[in-house]
Amino acid sequence: MEVIMYCYNCGTLIYEDDKFCVKCGSPKEARHEVNIPPTAILRSSRHTNSPQNEPMSDDYSGDLELFVGPQADVYARKWKQGSRWNWPAFLFGGYWMLYRGMYLYLLIYLISEALILNIVGSLFPRFSFSAAMVIVMLLTNLVIKIGLTVVANTIYLHHARRKINAIQERYRNDTETADAKIVLAGETSLYIPIALAVLPILIAFVYGLYSFLHMYNQINQDFPLK
Repeated sequence: MEVIMYCYNCGTLIYEDDKFCVKCGSPKEARHEVNIPPTAILRSSRHTNSPQNEPMSDDYSGDLELFVGPQADVYARKWKQGSRWNWPAFLFGGYWMLYRGMYLYLLIYLISEALILNIVGSLFPRFSFSAAMVIVMLLTNLVIKIGLTVVANTIYLHHARRKINAIQERYRNDTETADAKIVLAGETSLYIPIALAVLPILIAFVYGLYSFLHMYNQINQDFPLK
């Protein structure tokens, strides 16, 4: 099948026989009847021979918009304005990094968080547990989360550019393949964050069920029914 365009909504490749975008479901035929976001126009037009449509290394268009996807306008505005606050990062912490596929940064964040919490915890007497310790640990965790929040936009931009540069280096003579790979590299996924969020609940449920059955067996052994 021949590639005829990129989806005006998410930048995914659309083929001649497709009536809808396979990723976001936007109709191909009705693309001129809807409000077209400016980021999508840049995605579809960057393959023309016009010099003004070439991606600019100092701007937040072209490849970065392909990578970020539907939220490209939001992040481009944050980067241009130098915004330091990222609500998803503050509310969801490491889950936001998982959603954005930032696994290396998540690992660094978790290691740093563990080290800081251990250092703060070592300030208290060993095996002691008090309200003061709980408050200090909670405040420390809050400070760590705020620290992540204020650098989230910067590390996401660094992550995007690192991925884009690697793909462009590999497919420097194949623009269409490079663009498709950039879109795939920037895809977000809720499955991993949801799975990791549900996992502790499942573990707690299994452990509670095991404890209940163990206690039930102990009671039957101690007080057998006659």
